[in-house]
This record gives sequence, C-alpha cells and structure tokens, in this order.
Amino acid sequence: MDKMKIIQMEKIAVNVVVEREKCDGREVFIATSPDVNVFAEGKTIDEAMEKFKEGVKFHLESFPEERKSLIVEEKDRYEMPLLTRMFL
Repeated sequence: MDKMKIIQMEKIAVNVVVEREKCDGREVFIATSPDVNVFAEGKTIDEAMEKFKEGVKFHLESFPEERKSLIVEEKDRYEMPLLTRMFL
C-alpha cells in the first residue's frame, strides 16, 4: 500500500488598499499594499485585485525571502481595519 504524503500549503496574508483615482479623465482603481512593493491598476476593483494578486505571485517568485514574513497561521489571521477618507 502506498503512503500518501499530505502537503499543507502555507497561507500567505497580504493587506491590500484599493483607491479610486482619476487618470487622464477616466476612473481607475489602484491596488497597493504596505506589505509588498506591488501596485496594480484596473478599470474595476475586481480587475485591480486580480492584477494585484498576479503581481504579488510574481514578486514572491522573484524575492522568495519576503515570503516568510507574509506566512500566517490560522490563529494569527485577522482582518485589516476598514480605511476611509477623513476631511480636516
């Protein structure tokens, strides 16, 4: 009987901030993160997030040493607080 190896995937957590901006007269969404040096732009929030996710994957392949700082255990998971704009 063959023994099955169970490989547990490490969970990576990246905080993401999505901002709506005007660029050349059109509205775009910019996804950034304080955790990794990745930026992505999209016509919609979903498009910006998808491009951001692909950018993070590429970034972590290029800089694997940064991966360790983003690994979280289930008990360490939390939601980033909601950010909002404040006028003074």
